[in-house]
Amino acid sequence: MEATFTSEDARNRAALIARAMADPKRLCVLEQLAGGERSVSDLSHDVGCQVPNMSQHLSVLRSAGLVRSRRDGTTVFYRLVDDRVLDAYRALQLVAG
Repeated sequence: MEATFTSEDARNRAALIARAMADPKRLCVLEQLAGGERSVSDLSHDVGCQVPNMSQHLSVLRSAGLVRSRRDGTTVFYRLVDDRVLDAYRALQLVAG
């Protein structure tokens, strides 16, 4: 395999994404969002954590640029930024065996 050299900014960005994906609950959120847009309440219920904790997890994923949000009245919905997020998760699963 040929080594790929990147800028320090690219390495920092990759590290931010890796940290965001370094939590089992956040990986579960990504799995849920693979099926499409979901509300914070639905994610909280399906992932099995309280809404305030879910909001914190979503904040980390949003800061890393992995998810986007939109508000509809009082409900906030989240979705994956694009399918490359799932590609990165699949790569992690392959490495993990």
